[in-house]
Amino acid sequence: MKILIRHEEAIYKIFITLIIIIFSLKCSTAFSASIYTCSPYQQINIGKYVVQTNYWNKSACPGTQCMRINSQTGSFSVLQSTALCPNVSSYPSIVYGKAWSVCSHQNELPAPIDSLKTIASNWNFMPTNSGSWDAAYDIWIGPNEHCGSRGFNGGAEIMIWLDYRHASGWQYDLGAVTICGHTWEVWKWNVKWGQRHWHYIAYLSKTPITAVHNLWIQDFLKDAISRNLVKNDWYLYAIEAGIELRQKGVPFTSKKFSVHFNRASTLKTVYTITHASK
Repeated sequence: MKILIRHEEAIYKIFITLIIIIFSLKCSTAFSASIYTCSPYQQINIGKYVVQTNYWNKSACPGTQCMRINSQTGSFSVLQSTALCPNVSSYPSIVYGKAWSVCSHQNELPAPIDSLKTIASNWNFMPTNSGSWDAAYDIWIGPNEHCGSRGFNGGAEIMIWLDYRHASGWQYDLGAVTICGHTWEVWKWNVKWGQRHWHYIAYLSKTPITAVHNLWIQDFLKDAISRNLVKNDWYLYAIEAGIELRQKGVPFTSKKFSVHFNRASTLKTVYTITHASK
């Protein structure tokens, strides 16, 4: 009888030890996947994507920006930002493609726009109801295949503002347009930055959106082409998604983001509409 009891106790101890080991491994994995950083220019490669802190306007908007990045899923949270900025201070974001100093590990971009049948993206995020910010896509287009790391001189930048607070478009209001079954206000600005210049086109959602599924990027490109702001044979370089921070605007969490090429264009775009105040 004593031998049986000791045998059962040994099995129980082994069982408890295994549970502790498994739990420790899970905790260790979860911990190692989480990267906390206050670096203004850190980049984390995650499969075909790159998450960047991108505090690009720190000299004009001094302060500290801190983020937590999941190095396995690409989700990220902005936990601290500058309290006051006269303009955009940063654009913490996730990137697919090649733009400026960022180059993700993928083979589709850059590519001529007319060679891409469809470009779809999914994204969902959780904003805050304070501060000044816009949660938006940023799409970079070059007139040739020699752009990217050196900028997009003579090209275009298209932004799609899904949600925003205490922020507005700039510089010329071109009116409303319906794209992907949703109404957007279109703004245009001719950017001049040093020796570089490019067209800036922003599509501002008329209602706050916090998630999109099958957002057809090519439909926004077609609209910009119809306005003679983008050429059909120009190159699509990068699709980014993140938050342009001005004043505070944290916490902000980007959950899931993906880009897909040549999906069936019959799929509908699905929006998650919120009712947060602008």
